[in-house]
Amino acid sequence: MKAKFIGEDEIDIGMKVSDNAGFEHHIEMHKENGEIYAHKCDEYSDKPVDRTTEENEHSNQARRFAKYQVYRKRGYDTLDTYRNPDRIAMVMLTIASLTPKQVQQYFTDPRQQLQSHIETTDPVIVEPRGARKADLRRVGQDIYLNDEEDFLSSIEKLTETDLYQKLETAATTGTSDEAQLEELQTSLAEMDVDFTDCAAHLGDGLIDAVGPVTVRWEVSQESEKTFSARPSQPLPDREPDARPQMIADFYEFDTIEGFQADLVHHLRCQVRDCYVEMGIAPPTPFRVLGPGFYENIGWYRHHDFYPEYYNYHADIDEWQEEHTPTDLLS
Repeated sequence: MKAKFIGEDEIDIGMKVSDNAGFEHHIEMHKENGEIYAHKCDEYSDKPVDRTTEENEHSNQARRFAKYQVYRKRGYDTLDTYRNPDRIAMVMLTIASLTPKQVQQYFTDPRQQLQSHIETTDPVIVEPRGARKADLRRVGQDIYLNDEEDFLSSIEKLTETDLYQKLETAATTGTSDEAQLEELQTSLAEMDVDFTDCAAHLGDGLIDAVGPVTVRWEVSQESEKTFSARPSQPLPDREPDARPQMIADFYEFDTIEGFQADLVHHLRCQVRDCYVEMGIAPPTPFRVLGPGFYENIGWYRHHDFYPEYYNYHADIDEWQEEHTPTDLLS
């Protein structure tokens, strides 16, 4: 995937993007919101209905990659809601650094809701009348980070390190929170980030708010039912930084640490999906298997266009590295 800027003014920006089939797309978008108002590829039909599945996905990849390049190179917030890999990665790092007590404080409801589907725990949200055991249940909770821009900008540098993997390993193996904190402090110090201005733990210092637990039941391929608990606090007037979509049937955990590890891994898979759907390789720490975005599972399961990244047991060595710009390989 290659891109170059071909025009820019105060409002709009133009790009040429070469997709993974080698065809060039001319894309123009509004910089402030990432809205694409012109997209042309001479090799593909202008009408999506007249394109093959692969041609439509190549076109979608080109659009996503163009938005990412404008975000990355120009600093505009052009990425679709909940599809910013840096933001999701920061939420992941934040949750990985929490102590068990803090995980309990912020995420009691989604943990209890997930447990209610695998054991005899009372659910936070009672199943609606007519819900079937065969229906897929997705448990989520909006997560808002503190919007202190200077600190968040510094934390974004952590996406270039292997700290996420280390923190996930620490959470999975039960390493003490003191060891996780020491690891975090060392990494921050190496990048000249002043840790003293934060709370005693990164997670507690960065989490602004969490929304109420939400459960979505898929009734059919065309419809679903959504239910949310009552908010326990006022929520920020902005979009959340991450929205977990944990399918109940995919998780089994006995402890709060087990839930923490599953949530961290789920967000790690969401970061992976952000890069995969742009047609490029995720950074090495995010080349993992498991369910991320719910919408992506169908693509991975039913189309040969992508390997089964959602499948924990799949044998996959294809990460689109040959289509990834050199400066994004890590």
